[in-house]
Amino acid sequence: MPNRPPPTRVAARLRALADTLMLGRRETRLLLLTAGVDSFGTGLYSATSILFFTLVRHFSVTSVGLGISAGSVCALLISPQIGRLADRLGAHRALMLLFLVRAAGYSMYLLAKPYWAFVLLTCLVSTADRASPAINQSLMAALFGEKDRATILGTVFSLRNAAIVLGSMAATVPVMLDSPSLYQACVLANAGSFVAAAALLVRMRASADAATGTGRGAPRRPPASGVRSPLRSPAYLLITAVNAALLTHNTVLTLVLPLWITTRTDAPRWALTALLAVNGVLAMLAQIPVNRRFSSYHAAAGASALSGAAIGVACLVYAASGAVAGAAAATALLLLAIVAHSAGECLHIASTPLSFSLSPPQARGRYLTFYNLGRVGQDLIGPVLLGTALLHHVWAWWAVAAVVAVAGALPRLLLRGPEPVWETPVRAAAADRASPGRLTPQGHDHADQ
Repeated sequence: MPNRPPPTRVAARLRALADTLMLGRRETRLLLLTAGVDSFGTGLYSATSILFFTLVRHFSVTSVGLGISAGSVCALLISPQIGRLADRLGAHRALMLLFLVRAAGYSMYLLAKPYWAFVLLTCLVSTADRASPAINQSLMAALFGEKDRATILGTVFSLRNAAIVLGSMAATVPVMLDSPSLYQACVLANAGSFVAAAALLVRMRASADAATGTGRGAPRRPPASGVRSPLRSPAYLLITAVNAALLTHNTVLTLVLPLWITTRTDAPRWALTALLAVNGVLAMLAQIPVNRRFSSYHAAAGASALSGAAIGVACLVYAASGAVAGAAAATALLLLAIVAHSAGECLHIASTPLSFSLSPPQARGRYLTFYNLGRVGQDLIGPVLLGTALLHHVWAWWAVAAVVAVAGALPRLLLRGPEPVWETPVRAAAADRASPGRLTPQGHDHADQ
């Protein structure tokens, strides 16, 4: 029987892990609780929503898809304005408002029997859904310095994945019972999760207001009115377009891969769920250390290049899995592809510091919501372009691999200069002062060279 480490060593390792994840900070614990509650409701809703709308509301699948597309268009047009509002109100207050809007919108689905009401509500909740991650990241940028920001982003991402999986598992009961009342309960539970998330954010008010300069007595923030639009920033336009290209991994995983495995390969059907489980586990285990490894500006540009390369390799191996005969060979290639796919996904998340470094702190909400338009664009265009092409033309896998690999390398090739220098927000400055060698005497951030 192998020797187990003494309890003192186990306790020491747990304390070290807690220190690494900054669990001693109240803001960290509240952000993680908020992410967990929010994501559990999202997992519950995602697994049952199409059944609610088709079986309870009697909308066709096509009608639901059109409503979701309309919501994505609204998010594309309105999200940047929400970011501008967040810069004026403060990220904390804006995020609380978005949680309450989402709670109201999702709960009103229970009353929205006409199709037009469904479309209007979908536009409302889709816009709030798409704006929320960027505003949440803006809040984290204000609360944490550069060194800790990558850690909290990775921790939140991993926790979100785990909570969504748990929510999806909880949805097994209403799906198996095929109960309309339980489908409605899932919609209501999702709405309730946003109320709970807003309530948790209330407990962060003092520290968040101080960090964002919106509370009473807080240092005056630089005005955002004189900051140029992200549309006039070539570097920000570049990383937003690259973000959209790298998000190909999400469309492939959620839309293309299930159909590819079941219709174009000899792999057994159970391979689909097994591969998705492998992806989820790898993403949860690897995200935090990968984020910490690529936390600086130039390292994040390198993560983008590696992400494009890994996703490109995954695409090529996916294509090969459809060309081999036999279940074992196809399954082996798919396993290799999903490992590369997971690596690309984690590295893509690790490239997020570029969006912080290239955005002025006083307009970070506006810039991050603009950056998030890459996701909205992928949601709109990706299924149409990739869904048809990849399932019917093997050469399309090669084309997508080339495009994604080249796109991922562009930040590394074109953003070779020094990291932009901005006035450091109040709370982030305090966090960085706790870490040696991060601030100049004038209080400006500098990149690791």
